[in-house]
Amino acid sequence: MGIKETFSVFGYGIKESVSKRATYPYPDKPLPIQKRSRGMLSLDLENCIGCELCFKICPSDAIRMQKVDFKEAGFHTNARSEAPAIDFNKCIFCGLCSEICPPKVLHHTHKYDISTDKRKELVYMPFQLRDVYEKLVKPYEEEYDIIKFQKAGQPQSKTESTAAPQSNPSNDNKTNENKVEVKSVKQVDSNTSNPIKQEKNDKKTN
Repeated sequence: MGIKETFSVFGYGIKESVSKRATYPYPDKPLPIQKRSRGMLSLDLENCIGCELCFKICPSDAIRMQKVDFKEAGFHTNARSEAPAIDFNKCIFCGLCSEICPPKVLHHTHKYDISTDKRKELVYMPFQLRDVYEKLVKPYEEEYDIIKFQKAGQPQSKTESTAAPQSNPSNDNKTNENKVEVKSVKQVDSNTSNPIKQEKNDKKTN
């Protein structure tokens, strides 16, 4: 190696030691992720209605419906007393289940480091998915846009539906203008005399 190559190597080393690191200190510091990232799924169990749409739409067959005790789950309305269990060995994190869910109880979290040595540990039952929701999603509803989704699914209140429609000021002005025109025409008609009656009156006077 010549002198030129030696100085270039030392220069490169000094430059890289001063510049910002390209690597990230994971797992000591979690990686930054986007707001809409699709990580591990969670379940708002008490609002689940057991419709089975998530089970039917799953393309990787990762969801199975499980019987759950109604009181223990705290269901509001669930005729079948069923809730989804998810096998994350098969899940491809496509998000179809969370999109089709009518009450919006399935939510992707920002948790992505779920790898383990045992396959059984990646099969999450309904109560385990509820624990994930309670820890990772519920305290941060605004960050996950949970409030917006639930409000979008709520029915319209009676006061809003029965409220009288607001009148358009431009239409009101037009109707007022038409009324004024009609009145003016009537006044003109009343002021002008009938020519036939005038002829008869003239003959009588003559």
